[in-house]
Amino acid sequence: MPRRQEHLKAAKILLGYADPLVHKLMDQSIERLGPRHRYVTHNVEYIRAIRQLFGENAVIEATLHLLQDWGVIDESDYAFGLAKRSVAKRARKR
Repeated sequence: MPRRQEHLKAAKILLGYADPLVHKLMDQSIERLGPRHRYVTHNVEYIRAIRQLFGENAVIEATLHLLQDWGVIDESDYAFGLAKRSVAKRARKR
């Protein structure tokens, strides 16, 4: 299961935006429930609640979060964006 920063990186690269609050909500019960938090926050009802609170972009981002947690999407799927980011970072340092 990726860390929150990894979820944010993937969202920024693949979607063009990243909302830390979406990922915080998706994993909010992890301290209390551990891996079982997925029963509470990784389901259709929870995604519907996110839609009501934050709209369609948040639903897409929450779905990406789920796909990452399930191993369907991993870093190799957005590595092209990581390479672009490191080039841009090096250019800014000059």
